[in-house]
Amino acid sequence: MIYNLITEPRKKSFMIRVFLLFISIVWTQFGWSHPGIGLVYDGEHSIYYTDLNHIWVLDTRTGEQRIAVENIHSHELCLDNEGQLYGEHYWYDNSGDLFKNYIWKLDQEGNLSTIREVQPGENVDFGFVRDSKFRSYSLRSEKGKSSVVLTDSIGSEVIYRDNFNKPGWFYLSPENTLYFTDYPTLYRLKDNSLRPLAKDLNDSRFPFSIQPEEHHLYGIWTDSSQNIFIAQYGGRAVKKIYPNGEIKRVYTSAFFWSPINGVFDKNQQLWLMESSLNGKTRLRKIDPSELRENKTFIVENIIMGSIPLSIVIFLVYRRKRKRSPGITPD
Repeated sequence: MIYNLITEPRKKSFMIRVFLLFISIVWTQFGWSHPGIGLVYDGEHSIYYTDLNHIWVLDTRTGEQRIAVENIHSHELCLDNEGQLYGEHYWYDNSGDLFKNYIWKLDQEGNLSTIREVQPGENVDFGFVRDSKFRSYSLRSEKGKSSVVLTDSIGSEVIYRDNFNKPGWFYLSPENTLYFTDYPTLYRLKDNSLRPLAKDLNDSRFPFSIQPEEHHLYGIWTDSSQNIFIAQYGGRAVKKIYPNGEIKRVYTSAFFWSPINGVFDKNQQLWLMESSLNGKTRLRKIDPSELRENKTFIVENIIMGSIPLSIVIFLVYRRKRKRSPGITPD
């Protein structure tokens, strides 16, 4: 019996190609794209959210949902005091070889209108983090410095300036306290004073950990007891920061999903927005009993960590067998 010295290398080459294809798909999905964060609640029974294809509205009383605005690619949303919904539409124009965007408004009667005409590039002049007076809060960078800017109908005012490395999403609480991240830290900006609330929020979990660090920390929200919640998109977890500074992981998404934002309704029921490996978005009602510190992720990490170790052991074992094939003479 003569061993085939060609088949084995071909098998190895095929396995390597399959592995590289898998890595490239995952990297393309998570390394270069990120889900929308748009999730707003009208204070009664309607929650609007984006899946980057449409804008959906969910009735908290029944859980039923429908499309509110079709064929809209909007990462952020906001509501004014009259219940009018605002968003962007962002797309790539092949004819002009550039990205474009415009700003739209949906009134309570369902009428859709454009409030800022089409402009090239990304939206930089309409902020979606707004207070009760419809003033916007945004981050501007210039000459290595970052400025938190408050803008109203008259003009803009810099309320804080610092050097942020990887700034993330903003959130303004009902008490007009501004929260935002500069990976891996969560900050609170109040009365022009900046304070770090949680440092080293950098624990990540495969496969969502493969994306850039600036996307690891996502939506921020609060409850009626002044607890702060943050979605760790890179770690498939929701962290809770208590008023006394204690931090706990209180929710872990299923393996193929990760949290991106959340909101509590008037009954203090959490509605959690999640994104999947293949780019789908869902909004789920989470029972308060599920928001508790859990250790299941430790067991999962042990299991996931044992998989590559098992592969290494298997490959070493196969290599040793090849070195002593015990060839049978012809």
